[in-house]
Amino acid sequence: MCNRFDWDLNLVKGKVNNSYTKLDVFVEKIGVKIVKQLQKLYSCGTYGDPATNPECLQIFEFLRRNNPTMQITIHSNGGTRSKEFWSELAKLRVDVVFAIDGLEHTNHLYRRNVQWATLMDNVKSYINAGGRATWQYLIFKHNQAQESDAKELSKELGFVDFVSSFSYRWTDFNSDGEFRDITSIDLGDYKLEKPIQPKKLFKDTDIVDTDKYEIKNEMVNSFKNGKINCASCHNNNYEIYIMANGYVSPCCYIGDLDQHEPKNIIKDYEKVNINKTSLQEILEGNFFKDLENGIAGKPGSYRLQSCWMTCGVK
Repeated sequence: MCNRFDWDLNLVKGKVNNSYTKLDVFVEKIGVKIVKQLQKLYSCGTYGDPATNPECLQIFEFLRRNNPTMQITIHSNGGTRSKEFWSELAKLRVDVVFAIDGLEHTNHLYRRNVQWATLMDNVKSYINAGGRATWQYLIFKHNQAQESDAKELSKELGFVDFVSSFSYRWTDFNSDGEFRDITSIDLGDYKLEKPIQPKKLFKDTDIVDTDKYEIKNEMVNSFKNGKINCASCHNNNYEIYIMANGYVSPCCYIGDLDQHEPKNIIKDYEKVNINKTSLQEILEGNFFKDLENGIAGKPGSYRLQSCWMTCGVK
């Protein structure tokens, strides 16, 4: 249920942990001038886990040295590296959102191969060193009844927040614009099943009926009209997303630039890769201009389904 898989639920093996963002990218391609302007930096781990980057601590040391006040956050399943690593991360004032989807006997069903004992050791080491931790809980049928127990455990461990959510990816458009509504995913040794959801399927939209035909009609009608509320560019705040392989886009939600829907508007991939083209040239290039036209609803422009699904329209 993430960008590591294609729309037919096959793992895109060439994309998973295939590359890391190197320290040199921050030093040479982004540079101190831009780093000093940043308010926030998130390592969200769309294709892997930020903690597995061999230069993870060195990157955050560089960022913190050149911008002592910005917020730095990583998203991690917490199942890798040593207790000492997590303690050092806390000392660098890097906030961590731990993706923990269950308790000892259920977390590993979605967070594959994460060992509970290792996870708990890492969490305790980070929090005890002064780290600010958030527990992010993705709800499935197999862990839905454990939500309150997980929240109570988060308080005992010293998490500053507990956030639970339902994935919208059970009901979605694929990259060809085809609507799908699924209730389970067969993973071989067990089935990942859709949870019992509240009346509102998408909490920030006007879609309130979970009947798939009514949802589809509402979604299609809304998609065709209005300017998209792009969360990456609003109120004089601007956001960009840099993939580990160097691709640059406004946010992680539009997916892989050569695997998902953006492939329909990109003509030259070197022009959107920070390892080949400067950040300034990318931001001023055709890809960002085409995205802007689609977001604005300019006649004849291509509008990404993922932009509409994520941010909605006015």
